[in-house]
Amino acid sequence: MNGTARPASAAMDSAAAEAFEQYLVPTIFGPWSEMLVDHALLKCGESVLDIGCGSGPAARYAATLVGDGGSVRAIDVDPGMIALARRLDTSGTVDWLEGDVSDMPFDANSFDAVIGGQIYQFLPDRPAAFREIHRVLKPGGRLVLNVFSRLELCPGHNAVAKALESHDVDPTGIRKPYSFGDPVVLGDVIADGGFRDVSVIRKTLEARFDSPAAFVEALAAGGPSARHALEQLDEEGLKQVIAEVTETLAEYVDDEGVRILTTTNFVYGRRG
Repeated sequence: MNGTARPASAAMDSAAAEAFEQYLVPTIFGPWSEMLVDHALLKCGESVLDIGCGSGPAARYAATLVGDGGSVRAIDVDPGMIALARRLDTSGTVDWLEGDVSDMPFDANSFDAVIGGQIYQFLPDRPAAFREIHRVLKPGGRLVLNVFSRLELCPGHNAVAKALESHDVDPTGIRKPYSFGDPVVLGDVIADGGFRDVSVIRKTLEARFDSPAAFVEALAAGGPSARHALEQLDEEGLKQVIAEVTETLAEYVDDEGVRILTTTNFVYGRRG
């Protein structure tokens, strides 16, 4: 997921980061990243910071909108993701930095907008992170985050979580991204962090995979959170989980593959 602000012990190796970019960015996280950037209403010439940037789809897209007169910087705690983001940014339009959102090396009042895709759930110290975000934003600058809604509104991932539970595998890795799905709570957190004009809007995205098996295999290969749960299965266990997920998602399967729905809350606020 674009929200890759995980402890260093959970950092993705280069193969997993590349699998994330290959299988999950085109289908889920790339479209969500573009919607995140569009929600920020970026203008030509603005300065933007992407927190928890992952492999960088949001930052790269933002760079096309702010143009040569603007600037985009991006930070993530995961060295594997930052290394991949740098390789993918062949034109060098984004300044990539490995670092902690709770302690950023940027001057105060530096950015017109701070964006963050699926990072809120993984912040180990949210008050410190929001103090930093508030500090680096210009007065009146805007913060835009997207945060997955509750798991029940994301039926594909919910099916995987339930299948893991049936095999006595801890599904925390699947559930964590959906653990802060209450829009009222999210809005209150942003307001309490010193932001005004706060709004929360819920949106749903439909992604396509060739089959339920392809979806599970994509999560197992490159899911920033899910892969740690799925890798606990042996080969036979993974086959059984895939079979259970395939049965559960039967109503979402058609001639073009399987429809994977994800629902996200978009949070907007301005620095007070």
